[in-house]
Amino acid sequence: AQASSTINLKTVLGGLAAIVSRPSKVGDDASRQQSFSTDVSFLGAGKDGDLHSSVCVPSAPPLLEANALQFSAYREVLQADPPEWLPDSSASVCLQCSFPFTALTRGRHHCRFCGGIFCKECSKGRCLMPMKFRLRDPQRVCDACYDRLDPLQALLINYNSNAMQPAKHDVMDWTSTRSWLNLPVGLSMEYEIYKATNTLRKYCQVSRLNPEKSIPSSILKGAKGLAVLTVAKAGAVLTYKMGTGLVVARRSDGSWSAPSAILSVGLGWGVQIGGELTDFIIVLHDLKAVKAFSSRMHLSLGAGLSAAAGPIGRALEADVRASEKGSGICYTYSCSKGSLY
Repeated sequence: AQASSTINLKTVLGGLAAIVSRPSKVGDDASRQQSFSTDVSFLGAGKDGDLHSSVCVPSAPPLLEANALQFSAYREVLQADPPEWLPDSSASVCLQCSFPFTALTRGRHHCRFCGGIFCKECSKGRCLMPMKFRLRDPQRVCDACYDRLDPLQALLINYNSNAMQPAKHDVMDWTSTRSWLNLPVGLSMEYEIYKATNTLRKYCQVSRLNPEKSIPSSILKGAKGLAVLTVAKAGAVLTYKMGTGLVVARRSDGSWSAPSAILSVGLGWGVQIGGELTDFIIVLHDLKAVKAFSSRMHLSLGAGLSAAAGPIGRALEADVRASEKGSGICYTYSCSKGSLY
């Protein structure tokens, strides 16, 4: 059948409407094609040869923890080289506050990170340095460098601090002469850790030979901390005591904290002559005792009876200790060497 076509006003207006509306559809198709091409345009290169900016947005979780730092943001700081310090004559005023330097009230201090010269007030911060500096202890830095290094301290503590370094001197048998005798005064945390380890090892050897002399396991399980130190005592009638050591605390999860150095200085009098070297293991029974040993200073007052001849010694002491943070209960075990009567 052949369709009939009639021309009237209605068909003419309908045809005009179709012609007018046709370019908009073409525009819609073009816009859809443009949007589609825009969605995939980041896969190609831009005008300057770089990838589209959306490529740099990470779609996966970070490699480190959720609150960890992104290496790219601090790459310049982590890869920094040690600076060349400015000579003292190059600056007569602080590079930050611009106050002039004086002999006593405002001296010169170099920032270990940038090498600039600052006054004491503008260089109060202490930070661990990046790997290339080969420094394990916190160093003085200016305020500007402190703001740059402070966000990286958690990362540097886990990789560059003294606490994370392997032990260098870990031989404690008879082949190592440094293990024969603990020196009373240590000038580094490394040696204090060695002394404490050597003291615990020797005490364990004694307890295996004579279990009655060992520290009861119930006391060790309930201990909130340990203090290990070596003290030298010498004199006649009036005696002097001095020694160093370290103290550690047990955390709530059962692990042990980082060690803290302690110093012991004492004065005694009585019927006595000679000298002795004593290794102390102090079991801190409660948190009050830990706080007392961790305070800046604490005092003790007591009396004792001791005797030592060669590698064998015995001591009986009783004292009361107090500090600015209170007092606590502790048990002391010792091993003496020397000649003291």
